[in-house]
Amino acid sequence: MNIALKANLHNPDIATLLALCLDLLAQRGVRPWVHADLLAFVQDHSRVELIQGDGIPEGTDLMLALGGDGTVLGAARCVGVSQVPIFAVNLGNFGFLTTCAFNELAACLDRILALDFEVEERMVLKARVAHADGSEQCYHALNDFVLHKGGRTRPIVLNIQAGGDQVGFFPADGVIVSTPTGSTAYSLSAGGPILFPTMDAVAITPICPHSLAVRPLVVPSDIPLTLTEMSAHQEVLLTVDGQMSSRIIEEDEIHVSRAAHVTRMVKPFEGTFFSRLRGKLKWGERERT
Repeated sequence: MNIALKANLHNPDIATLLALCLDLLAQRGVRPWVHADLLAFVQDHSRVELIQGDGIPEGTDLMLALGGDGTVLGAARCVGVSQVPIFAVNLGNFGFLTTCAFNELAACLDRILALDFEVEERMVLKARVAHADGSEQCYHALNDFVLHKGGRTRPIVLNIQAGGDQVGFFPADGVIVSTPTGSTAYSLSAGGPILFPTMDAVAITPICPHSLAVRPLVVPSDIPLTLTEMSAHQEVLLTVDGQMSSRIIEEDEIHVSRAAHVTRMVKPFEGTFFSRLRGKLKWGERERT
């Protein structure tokens, strides 16, 4: 099996954990592909193959991501439209999107190499930013797009349309447009709804709206959304999965729709979505006395 490897290089123990991971892969006859930034943490470069560029080599069967949810999001961007499955191994405490913990890696690798696993398809959102000067940019997000104010404390004015219909025009600190995967991330922190991961829906969650009448909204994923901000002389940013940002000015239009591709993720070998909600988010649990 051809495996590409991505890791959270900010983890203080990454060199040790990476060495253990490479040992496990070598014992199973696998020499993974890695990007240049990971080479500094690999003592023996003969144990890996170097990836040229930002993506993954043609013929890659699996992306192994060592880290937390942020590493999974980076891996999804790296995989891109190839739809190569992501096998995510949690190195931290949360890891809501990960498949297993690091101490389960050996057993899970055996199942992966035996093709004894299931893959879940997760929706990806596409944002086409049409700038007022005629230029365009395109982004993809597994979690969310966030249109939000920059350095100043005063609110921005947002205009949202769905399928050409006016949704709302209101002042707020920003708005989150999230996939079902992203509904348990920033959107949840802002009071948004939890969506089941495989739903064909998008959550629109205002951030601190300056109106009691503005509430989160769920729309079908086949309805295109248009976001504009009407705040002249105010710094406004579009953030992609919490990892990339683009400056937005008045009259720029952000067209959000469901992407043509999906992100394929190896499902956890134990537990369900609801057990993860209970275990990691403590959803629906009550204190025992």
